[in-house]
Formats: sequence, structure tokens, C-alpha cells
Amino acid sequence: MRNGADYSVFINTGQEFDGSDAGARPDEAVSWGKISKNCKPVKVYAEASLVLPILIGETFVRNKDLAQRVREAYD
Repeated sequence: MRNGADYSVFINTGQEFDGSDAGARPDEAVSWGKISKNCKPVKVYAEASLVLPILIGETFVRNKDLAQRVREAYD
């Protein structure tokens, strides 16, 4: 991850006011060099065990047609 990640999604229940590392805003990750300055980070305030399956499912649904075309091209 030289020069920081280009994409970032933070999923946690940490809030800024509680002082935890998880509650840090994404701009803190920019100052640490974990994400690039041009990155458009997203922070989701939710329980990860509830939100992560939804995000993964949506990713596969959106790319289903693309994956099917690629599979057919190699068959």
C-alpha cells in the first residue's frame, strides 16, 4: 500500500467523541499515510456483522453480469 490506499470503507460502531482509535475520522488515516490524499473514504456507523454481508452481497449482484460474460468468454 505504498502512498496509501485508493479506496477505503470504515465499518465500526466507534464514535469520535469516545476517543477510541476506531472512532477516528478517515482524515486521520490520510495523515498516517494509510489512505491516499485523493481517496474518497466512507465511514459506516454500524455493527460490521450486520453490514458486511449486505456490502458483499451487493458487490456480487452488481458484478454478476460481468462475471458471467467473462466466464462465457473463457468457455
